[in-house]
Amino acid sequence: MFKDKNWKILTGLLVGGLMLVAIACSSDDADDSSSSASAPAPTAAAAAPAATAAPAPTKAPAKDDDHDHEDGEMIHAPDPTTPAGVAVIATNGVINDENGLNSAQSGDNLKNVGLTETLFARAEDDSTVMWLAESFEISDDLSSATVKIKSGVSWQDHHGDFGNVTAEDVAWSMNNANSATNPESIHGQAGDFAGLWGEWTAVDDSTVTFEFTNYDSTWKDDYANASGQAFSVFSKKAYDEKGEDFVRDNIIGSGVYQVDEWISGESYTMKARPNHHMFSAKTDTIKIVGVKEPTTRAALLRTGEVDMAHLEPKDAAKFDMDEFTQTSTSAAVQLGVFFSGNLWEDTYAGGENKGQPLPTKATFVHDLAWIGTTGDRASKHDKNADDGVSDADQAKAVRRAMAMAIDRDLVNEQLLSGLGSPVHVEYFSASHPNWDSKYEYPYDPDAAIALIKAQDADWVTGSGDKSGVLGDHAFEASVYAGPELGGGASITGEVADAVAGFWSDIGISTFSLKFSYQTFRPTVVGRSNTHPWITSCDKGRESNPWHFPKGLVQTTLTRGGFSCGFESPVILDLYNKMAKAPDSASATDAANEYLAYVYDQSLQPGVVAVPDAYYFNNKKIKSAKMDKAAAASINSLWNLELQ
Repeated sequence: MFKDKNWKILTGLLVGGLMLVAIACSSDDADDSSSSASAPAPTAAAAAPAATAAPAPTKAPAKDDDHDHEDGEMIHAPDPTTPAGVAVIATNGVINDENGLNSAQSGDNLKNVGLTETLFARAEDDSTVMWLAESFEISDDLSSATVKIKSGVSWQDHHGDFGNVTAEDVAWSMNNANSATNPESIHGQAGDFAGLWGEWTAVDDSTVTFEFTNYDSTWKDDYANASGQAFSVFSKKAYDEKGEDFVRDNIIGSGVYQVDEWISGESYTMKARPNHHMFSAKTDTIKIVGVKEPTTRAALLRTGEVDMAHLEPKDAAKFDMDEFTQTSTSAAVQLGVFFSGNLWEDTYAGGENKGQPLPTKATFVHDLAWIGTTGDRASKHDKNADDGVSDADQAKAVRRAMAMAIDRDLVNEQLLSGLGSPVHVEYFSASHPNWDSKYEYPYDPDAAIALIKAQDADWVTGSGDKSGVLGDHAFEASVYAGPELGGGASITGEVADAVAGFWSDIGISTFSLKFSYQTFRPTVVGRSNTHPWITSCDKGRESNPWHFPKGLVQTTLTRGGFSCGFESPVILDLYNKMAKAPDSASATDAANEYLAYVYDQSLQPGVVAVPDAYYFNNKKIKSAKMDKAAAASINSLWNLELQ
């Protein structure tokens, strides 16, 4: 059974494509632009919207007979057609409105491209580099922290003189982003911040203090660090003097670049600032073009209409690396399956409702095969309770079977030209020295079928095909393509299609979902999603240190904010052990416990790590070194140097 692998993944992709129910542009939390959308309030699981057309590319590439690629021939570097003295970069994303307000979901990567700044940065050896911060101090009991802010750092002045960065700007920027201090915030990490600390206070012009709600030893390495999921520091004076509408539409940061032109839906251009406190930009003008379609980005680089582009591995493999150069933040994106709906905590773990019972769990209303119910509802769902197998154990077996049905090596070979790497458990790299092969899911579709058929089929079957290999155990599932790398229109969508195909091959009628992330996100914020989804979910980067705390967004600590879609009291305990560990060795021990638990429960089986890299034309660009990062695909553009 399942002998011809190449044919198998082809048919799997076809099945995924045929079962596509809706296609729309996906909006990535880590988009290469600032977001203009307001997230709707959390609701019950959203129905898939009607199919909509993807936006047209910003600019269609010109035909270039001298560089047209034929199978088997490498693509050579063209003569650039971009303006002299300007570096033009095609990013994987939509250029939304210019946005300088954290609570309005200002773009996460503004600090990475050089428009804004945050408190810390990451060195090559993973140590902490001071950026806007000059120093920090943590109380002996880990209850609070004090940060000293660097003096003499000027704001961008293209919209007026706003003076220098102060502690008040830093405190206001965080409080504006944090959903604990600003419930209306839709910042990408609003819930993460709420789970970590309360209000930040400016004691004087150079001192910020705050108390931890839940201490996390990597707060300065992740949530206030350019390498991670940090906030941008914006000018409070600009907000006070110009108003909220102004800063919502204009970026006033302290970065080495400032906005020269911003064309929503198309591009933005940055000009270097002289006498920056930390960097000297090597290129005066950089233009960022948003291009969602991967093949269009490759075509633009091939014809010389852009100088650097984000390429998917299957496209990058066609370019001659003697004439193009790869650059990246070493942050390959791990795509895996997160089994939403498994809400196993019963009370709030933090916040003003700490200790109070959680509201009714909508994901337990129907008995879905991969969701293990707990509490009073478990007995109602388990029609065969007398057999001693709980609904939770049965669902765990189904999740493991679904994990075993995925051929990770074949996905890497066929979709990534072998340039990626298999992932077995999300958040953990199989190439890390700490990895143990006992945590690998074998590809064994026959065993997967047998494991499902060994369960009592008391779950909702939907339109499951009972004439197939699972017989009466057949059920229906959907897999949603998350926002990473461009969402459903990118490699993420192809991985979702492949997973749908693998699951269909073991008798699970599977639909591939690719509707807008702006529509999907409220269902994980509101904890109502039941669809397994393909995502990296917060920490899924190959470059993340092993000891980094994992699981915050898999607990009730982030209720009101983002979530992977499941919550576990065991993960809550392990997250706290990692976050409060006195040293990296203790944190590593707790991380290993977390790995063992999520592997056993099959809550987040990985699929593949996708190289998240840019490639530049050596005829135009001399170098473009990026710094190591855990949550950014592009950064340090001040290092970009033209020929």
